[in-house]
Amino acid sequence: MKILKKINILLLSSLLLFACKEDNLDPNSVLVDLEVDQNELDNYIGEHFTKDYNIAIVYKYVEAESDMDYNLSPARYESAVRMTKLLQYLGIEPYDKVMGNKDFMRTYFPKLLNYIGSPAYRNNGTFVLGTAEGGIKITLYALNELTAETSTNIAFLNEYYFHTMHHEFAHILHQTKDYPASFAEIAGSSYVSDSWNDIYDDRNELAAVISDGFISAYASKEPNEDFVEMYSHYITMSSDQWESRINAGDQIGKEMIEAKLDIVKTYFQNTWAIDLDVLRQEIMTRQANLPDFDQTSLN
Repeated sequence: MKILKKINILLLSSLLLFACKEDNLDPNSVLVDLEVDQNELDNYIGEHFTKDYNIAIVYKYVEAESDMDYNLSPARYESAVRMTKLLQYLGIEPYDKVMGNKDFMRTYFPKLLNYIGSPAYRNNGTFVLGTAEGGIKITLYALNELTAETSTNIAFLNEYYFHTMHHEFAHILHQTKDYPASFAEIAGSSYVSDSWNDIYDDRNELAAVISDGFISAYASKEPNEDFVEMYSHYITMSSDQWESRINAGDQIGKEMIEAKLDIVKTYFQNTWAIDLDVLRQEIMTRQANLPDFDQTSLN
């Protein structure tokens, strides 16, 4: 066996030597950088997101950035343009205005936004509208529902995109600097984990949700979701909308929600120097001006 092994090695060495002597190698490398043409949206993202905030936006379907647990479809170009403009106007600039500069969003907002055209449907009949990964990436789903007809519908935009964006961003913030333990003590043992969708199976069952001290059914899952649901609902709803919502249940539930809100407000003021009422007013002003906002121009 040792002799055969030595013979094989000698034969291989001879072949390699022969190949080296006879082959004329091309001096040009086959590894070349591909030049990819940049379209208007690519240029806009580069100028207004990457340059200003070090944020990349993936709007063309990239398998490696997508969740293989779901059957997903890519976002349409027109929807990606609208989302990018709206995200800047309703999602990022309000924080810049309140903070007085771009440093906060440049530091804490995730560095990758991923657009998916379809929702991510679960086996239990619910679907995912957004996810956050490690404070680095936010994926927004159902972009193909964003059309000329829906793009000025504030209720639709908040339900499908901006409630989700603020929800996921709040996760990143509390994972960076945690909120007080007293928040979770208000609901105590009332959190129901993944059973929330079975307990509140009717999306119109708001009275029961509020009476149990939660601003939404999903908030009853666990304290972290409760915290970010409180935040994202509060800053995307007008004062009248908020009061109408928390008055939909009984007095005990309303008082629980108000106690949670006090902690959320204090946390954002003391930890991040953000007055939630000022932030909400800025968002409300922009929502009111949305019909005059150009969602399609990339100039």
